[in-house]
Amino acid sequence: MENILLWFGIAGVALIVLLPAAWRLRQRKGQAAAGQDEPLPAPAPAAASGQNDLHFSARPRSLPSGDNIHLQLEILRQALDLTTAILLWAGPDDKDLQVLSVASLRDDIAVNPFPRGSGIIGGIRQECPEIAVAPVSAHLSIPYYTAEKKTGSLLALAIPLRPGPDEGGQAGKAATAILSLDRESRTAWTERERELVNLVCGKLAQDLQLSHKMEETNRDKEAIHQICKGMQELNQVLGLQPIFEATIRTVKQLTAADFIAISLLENQEHRIVMASGHKSGHFEGLSFPADDGLVGQAIKLRRWMPTHANYQEEFPVFSNSMRIAGLKSLLILPLLKEDQEAIGALTVAGRKPDMFSRERREILEVIASQVTTKIELGRAHEKIYQLATTDGLTGLSNHRTFQLALDNMLHRAMRQSTPLTMVLCDLDYFKKINDTYGHPFGDAVLQEVARVLANTVRKVDLAARYGGEEFALLLEDSDSIGARRQAERARQAINTLEFQHADSTVRVSMSFGLASFPGDAEDKSDLISKADQALYRAKAKGRNLTVCWSDMNAAG
Repeated sequence: MENILLWFGIAGVALIVLLPAAWRLRQRKGQAAAGQDEPLPAPAPAAASGQNDLHFSARPRSLPSGDNIHLQLEILRQALDLTTAILLWAGPDDKDLQVLSVASLRDDIAVNPFPRGSGIIGGIRQECPEIAVAPVSAHLSIPYYTAEKKTGSLLALAIPLRPGPDEGGQAGKAATAILSLDRESRTAWTERERELVNLVCGKLAQDLQLSHKMEETNRDKEAIHQICKGMQELNQVLGLQPIFEATIRTVKQLTAADFIAISLLENQEHRIVMASGHKSGHFEGLSFPADDGLVGQAIKLRRWMPTHANYQEEFPVFSNSMRIAGLKSLLILPLLKEDQEAIGALTVAGRKPDMFSRERREILEVIASQVTTKIELGRAHEKIYQLATTDGLTGLSNHRTFQLALDNMLHRAMRQSTPLTMVLCDLDYFKKINDTYGHPFGDAVLQEVARVLANTVRKVDLAARYGGEEFALLLEDSDSIGARRQAERARQAINTLEFQHADSTVRVSMSFGLASFPGDAEDKSDLISKADQALYRAKAKGRNLTVCWSDMNAAG
């Protein structure tokens, strides 16, 4: 803090001392220079790679043309009677320099970035931090000018910058900042001029570092905001499918990734439960051996993969035989519970290189931790829901669920003026099966019959265990004719079942009773009553039959 205050004090003294001198210099230039000494606005920089990094890799957004740095360049230009004072910039991995700020009498300042090694300033590097030329030969080019005009002398210096952290948290590469000054005078640069330039270079270094800290703070705030927003969205959902969908949306907002996949560990395999983006349809639902591919390794080792976060196509992502072409960045994060047990992995990939900086990965690790918690809660919720809504023995909907579904379906049928058929079905002589072969055998029969009934109905329909050996089907948008066909298919399939008990082969049969809305009944209780009466008629007529209430009514 004391150093920063010292530099601000020095800058204030420079303003007091140099502004009168600059004013006198401008007066001597006369009317010929009038209107030409307005500084050009700094051109918008080209997008630089690594914009997610929190170290010098792109032009700080807090330094537009006309700011404090521009003011220092303008003071320096006028004090030393310069043509141009310009600050050039390149990130640690950038191959090009771009204009960060400029004060100039010329109107041909380069808008586009140019290679670092271009022209007279191309020789500046760590071992050669300064280039001074007086006079400037005609064959030497100045890369930040687009037109060829004579220049008397030039002084360019590298501004020392502290490197930011690399991916491992250690000091990485620093950005490049170059202050270049040129003028019409062909005289050499004096010691006093150099002292002033070095003073400004030190102040510029402080300003750039301070700007970087402000930028880093802003990015930290934005990262926290993004994390909170993502967690808020995740906390608003409960079921597994909504959790997967919310995770995909959150990761897209944070990374603009081209491919995202969620894999869960199931027995000895990891299965892709949801994928989005680049060729996701080829992967969703696929299962792979537990330790296969980088996903398997991330789950096994409980750490993010690959270590460099850039995708090399020779590395398999999900398996040794399946690869994703066209992607340059890859990050696989294990989904870890509090005890560090892995339940799966989050895969994020993109077509651009260097998409997942250390900071971006840390944000995604926070999101992955929250996703793990939500998946565990979602699994518990679905298990509780399943226990509350399904029959423990057969896996079909239980009686309570059947009653709620009948209310909903009947209300929908009334609103849309569509038919609804209820089917009650009962295993024939089931008490005798239990008494003869035992209840475990009877349970196996119930489970197999339930499987046949479940396979008979459509997705919009419902199969339920009504009680004991009695089952019920709700067939939406089906009248008695269509429902009879479905019931007959189920009856015939059950009639072909064979069960082995010791040396005996046991066969079973089932009776079906149907009633339809609105043809047979107009409300819920009437529909249930008439389906029950139709089932009773099927039993009375010899069992292993399908009877409709409308048939009974027609027969008198």
